[in-house]
Amino acid sequence: MTDPKDRAAPEFDRDIDMTSVVSFGIGLALVMTIVLALVWFLVSFWKGRQIARDPAPSPIAQANEPRLPPEPRLQSAPSRDMQELRAQESATLSSYGWVDRQAGIARIPIDRAIDLVLEKGLPVAAPQETPAPKRRTPRRPRRVR
Repeated sequence: MTDPKDRAAPEFDRDIDMTSVVSFGIGLALVMTIVLALVWFLVSFWKGRQIARDPAPSPIAQANEPRLPPEPRLQSAPSRDMQELRAQESATLSSYGWVDRQAGIARIPIDRAIDLVLEKGLPVAAPQETPAPKRRTPRRPRRVR
């Protein structure tokens, strides 16, 4: 009879040396890390050398740098622009401030303006005297001969 321990273990476990497989994997990972670090340092060194060897840009190229096109321009972020506009309008509508300080014109928040209208009512214009309509004298009909 065979030992029950031998039946439970698969046949291929006896042929594989697990310490060799694990040590090979660790060694491969270390070698890859060293190679990648060496490549990174070489690329950064070569990049620095290449930048140092590049000629200075031409003054003509600097003078012809791209400029912004004339107004009106397309919006690069219309949703952000709309949010900024609404925030600015909301701040204007809900705060006190001068519209024209020289003329003495100021703005008040909408809520306060509504309260003032409820307290005092809307201003009523004084009735103006209407001029009497001018009467036209009727023309006499012409006789046709």
